[in-house]
Amino acid sequence: MAAMLFATIVTANAQEPTSRQRLHQSPPVLARYPDIGITLDTPALRYGRTTLTSQTEMEAVIDDLVSVPKSSAHAAKLELGITPGRNKLLALMLSREVVKTPAQLAGLGRPIVWLIGQQHGNEPAGGEAMLALAKALANGELTPLLEKISVVIVPRANPDGAAVDTRENASGADINRDHGTLTQPEVRMLHALVRQLPPALVVDAHEFTVGRRWVSKLGGLQAVDMMVLSATHPMVASSVRRLADEVFQPALEAAVGRHGLTSFVYHTTSARAGDRSISVGGNAPGIARNAFGLMGAVSFLIETRGVGVGMEGFQRRVAAHYLATKAVLEVAAARSAGLQAAVTAVRAAESGSVADIVVAHSVARNSIRLPLIDPLTGRDKFAIVDMLDTRVVTDIEARARPAGYLIPAARAASLLARIELMGGSHCALSSDTAVAIERYEIFDRVEADRRAINPDRSLSVRILADHVVADRGDVFIPLDQPAGTRLALALEPDAPGSLSALELAIDGDGSTLALIRVPRAAMTPSFAEKLACTR
Repeated sequence: MAAMLFATIVTANAQEPTSRQRLHQSPPVLARYPDIGITLDTPALRYGRTTLTSQTEMEAVIDDLVSVPKSSAHAAKLELGITPGRNKLLALMLSREVVKTPAQLAGLGRPIVWLIGQQHGNEPAGGEAMLALAKALANGELTPLLEKISVVIVPRANPDGAAVDTRENASGADINRDHGTLTQPEVRMLHALVRQLPPALVVDAHEFTVGRRWVSKLGGLQAVDMMVLSATHPMVASSVRRLADEVFQPALEAAVGRHGLTSFVYHTTSARAGDRSISVGGNAPGIARNAFGLMGAVSFLIETRGVGVGMEGFQRRVAAHYLATKAVLEVAAARSAGLQAAVTAVRAAESGSVADIVVAHSVARNSIRLPLIDPLTGRDKFAIVDMLDTRVVTDIEARARPAGYLIPAARAASLLARIELMGGSHCALSSDTAVAIERYEIFDRVEADRRAINPDRSLSVRILADHVVADRGDVFIPLDQPAGTRLALALEPDAPGSLSALELAIDGDGSTLALIRVPRAAMTPSFAEKLACTR
């Protein structure tokens, strides 16, 4: 027994577990997580199977769905691109009518629900559930929902990581943190389709670590089957947050509860030894859950109990994802008109928003009783911990929203491709013009931890009033558009994970930014008439 506990603790202190270095749960622990009494026909869940679904098998499931004509629904395959590891990044469009292109799906006018699996390659249950959900929507129990909603499924958003059982992609990046800066090819491919098919609702399927730091810090394994969290960035529209937290999440929790599954708010803990606090996810705008929320979509992170335990309890983990997402889809279909109206209203309001840009905030801190289980006996245990609750925030620094941003034409190319992927438009000056501006002066730079759940503010700036003569051809990025808040958070240099902090807009001497703000008061008719815009 002592040796077993020692092995558990060693694994808990190791780097992110892989299939070759994992926690073997004790028989009493495993007895707490039996299979769920539903049948899901996917490759890794077939009788006697002991390995995960390969890329080839996943592609075969998708090809089968799109090759056989269905009388009840239609599935169309989209190849979003080829990853650096030479894998296909695939998506499925599911609709009642026959559609072959994103434009045709958008033209149906129904709310579009996005389901994304396996952004982290070593979290396979969500990806497996996506295949089961695709089958159920194409020709199964969920097909009737397509009368009210259209669905886009990306079963495996990180195929290179999945191929080698790693959290990161082939370049070592965490793509789930990249939805604000769009530096990774997989994320750019995904958002190219998002731009064509803006989501009304998103489910991002993950898994959480069972042991590791939880054992070394708190002496227990994670107990719950599922953790759930909606978008928490403070600039996500309150109407969208209410829909997520008061309508969709209660239905989700009730659905999994009926099958004996337990749920809790999503949380994580730092790598610092001795730090017993937990954080309710992160508020960074580049986390997928928050990025989609900032687009005006109802957005959920759903995680099951799986990282570090191989295929132990795999059917239960996949079933948990299936049941939770099924509940979300059912609510979306039942409330499709209201969902679409709410999202449309948020995006329309965004174009005229004058709300300040929140670049820094603090979060609430509470003491809670965290449910755990004993690694050997499987019995319930609890730990009293401080919880940093990112759902409850206080603004520390908010600055007036400008009319937009100016950047010299020679420096704009690296920004414009990403801005377009965010659904943003831009303008160009048709002639030289004098304009009142606000210039950024950098007074501190630190190395940012891009892998952190909340990236550091790697630039600190002062804002100085000034005047410039902007040149013909210089680029103006307006904020009176549906993507305005996302663009501001990407461009304000001291917002967490900003594009400017990635040095895409820093002048050669490193002390100022090529990017400058144009206050709303400077948006005169004479300036506006010199803008030729893409929208």
